[in-house]
Amino acid sequence: MSNSVLIPYNKVPQYQLATVLLVGSEGLGKHGFGKCLIKNTWFYLQVRTATTLPLPVTSDSSRPRIDYICFLIDLTSRDSLKTVEESLKHVDVRYFLGKCCFVALKVKNPEKRAIFIEQIAQLSQQYKSDVLYGSFETEAESAFLAEQILKSVEIAAGLQKNKSPMFLECCRFPVAGEESAE
Repeated sequence: MSNSVLIPYNKVPQYQLATVLLVGSEGLGKHGFGKCLIKNTWFYLQVRTATTLPLPVTSDSSRPRIDYICFLIDLTSRDSLKTVEESLKHVDVRYFLGKCCFVALKVKNPEKRAIFIEQIAQLSQQYKSDVLYGSFETEAESAFLAEQILKSVEIAAGLQKNKSPMFLECCRFPVAGEESAE
C-alpha cells in the first residue's frame, strides 16, 4: 500500500473524539463550515481541511486519526469535480464503508451548474457513499448539512453504541436477489 493512500484504522481512537477531513476546492467555505460542525456537536470534534489529496507525508506522524471524510463539490465548477475525482485515488477503500460522503454545493441555481446532478449520483453509486445536496449560503443551511454529517460521523467514529458504519451499509443496499423481487 502506497504512503500516499489515506488509511482509516492506522491510529488508535481517542475517547469521545472524532476527526473530520473536508476535501474540496478553494473558495467553498470549508473553514466556515468546519466551525459550524464544531458548534453543533456534543463530542470533541477536530476538523481538518485539504484542497486535494494526498496529504503531506511529512505531517503523517502528527496527524490525528481521520474518522470521516467529506468531499465537497461545487456544482458550478468542473474543476471542483475533477479535484474530488483525483483525490479519491488516494483514499483507502475502507473509507467507502460508511466513513465518507459527498456534499454537492450550490444546487439552487440550475442554470449556473457546470456539473449535472446525475454525475454526482453516479459518483455516489460508484463509491457506495452518501451524497448530500445543499449550500453554505446561510447559517441555517450550513447547520442542516452539519447535522446530517455529524450523525454519520458519530457512527463512523464509534461514538454510537451498537451501530457501525458497516452495519449501516448492509442495511442501505438491497441484498442480491431481492432487486428482482420488486
